[in-house]
Amino acid sequence: MKLRSFPSTPPADTTQQVDPQIRARILIETAMEQAQFANADATLIIRQLAGELSKTEATLCDVRLVVQELYEGDRPGAEAYLSYLAKHGFPKAPVTDGQQQAAYTRTAQNQAILRHPQHPQHPQSAYGERSKTQPDAAYNNIAFYGGNLIAELVANSAYSAILFGERRSGASAILRALLYDKIAKSSSAILDILDFHNGAWQGLENIQTGEGARIVNYLTLHEKADIEAVANKLSAVAAEVRRRQQQQRTQSLSLSTNTLTPYLFLIDGLSEIHGALPGWSADRRSKMPVFSRAASSLRVVLSHGPAVGLSCVATARNHSTCLCDATALGETRLLFLGRVSSGRNGGYRAVDRAIEDRELLPSPHDRSRYRETLSAVKRLAQPIVFTPNGIPRLGALGDFGSYLHTDLLMHYQQFLEAQA
Repeated sequence: MKLRSFPSTPPADTTQQVDPQIRARILIETAMEQAQFANADATLIIRQLAGELSKTEATLCDVRLVVQELYEGDRPGAEAYLSYLAKHGFPKAPVTDGQQQAAYTRTAQNQAILRHPQHPQHPQSAYGERSKTQPDAAYNNIAFYGGNLIAELVANSAYSAILFGERRSGASAILRALLYDKIAKSSSAILDILDFHNGAWQGLENIQTGEGARIVNYLTLHEKADIEAVANKLSAVAAEVRRRQQQQRTQSLSLSTNTLTPYLFLIDGLSEIHGALPGWSADRRSKMPVFSRAASSLRVVLSHGPAVGLSCVATARNHSTCLCDATALGETRLLFLGRVSSGRNGGYRAVDRAIEDRELLPSPHDRSRYRETLSAVKRLAQPIVFTPNGIPRLGALGDFGSYLHTDLLMHYQQFLEAQA
């Protein structure tokens, strides 16, 4: 079995931007993943890994830091892996004191970048990730994704996502943050909120549009009959998606989604629909016409909405109670939240289920790695966000409870007054 090839030398215009430690981590993680297969030739894989590492600028200190992070506290295991690597060709020559100092300098520079106010992980950034009170030493040992999963979600003009988390894990607060972000970017955006939790939207629940309709629609689901109202609402939004698709087909080919009025559709509490059908199996629910109609409409909104400027973001307890089939889940950004709140609220059950789901996370190596990382997170009670989409990533989660509340709410009220 051949080690997955990565370019040893980046293009000339990007050489200065590539961190040797990051390149080393990519190569080592790939080798570890391939070694998990039953027919893998471990000796060949480690020999090819040693050769690839030797072609990079990574020093032994870089590789040692990466391996220790991947083994997460298992120092004997990390040392054994480094010895095995050394036996098969890396490093080729003794490491000098100058190389060691350069590696430590790079590490210090990376930490300085993290402390910069504009970095996503800085506590004071717009999408800040962690509290100043968290223990730095233990926190830095967790292999968090260096980017910002929430900020990346809103980077595109339109998107679809489902936020999974236990009650008081922060999902509803993130919905409010996304709402305020949309208001800040486009004062003409159509705002449409469907709330099954009877939650507070920090004053927005009392605001009406120019047509007199409220932007927050509350629906309390107690029984099967209540699902009809949900299905009607989802059908109406799906019809808007189809109308926009038809508009694009009939107008000029140069038409882009930027010419369509942005539409943000938020759903808080999809799991409540399953609560209205206690004891119903998945097969029995699928045969219920109104339930099937709601699920079909939601699939249209999630899968086709972003292409016509309609963003849909929903919350649910876990991915087995979100009204979505495998098709909708596969075409939607999935974010799993873990947070322990006061009164023993919140928790990591949604993340646990995602990590153990072989359809969401098919690689045994990924499941094992994130299982161990989650164990460390739980010990420190760190708030986290995990996504299995594309390359699985786990990052720190910030507090969105009062994100730009005052400024953006005032901005929206002024816009409505100007319209009137």
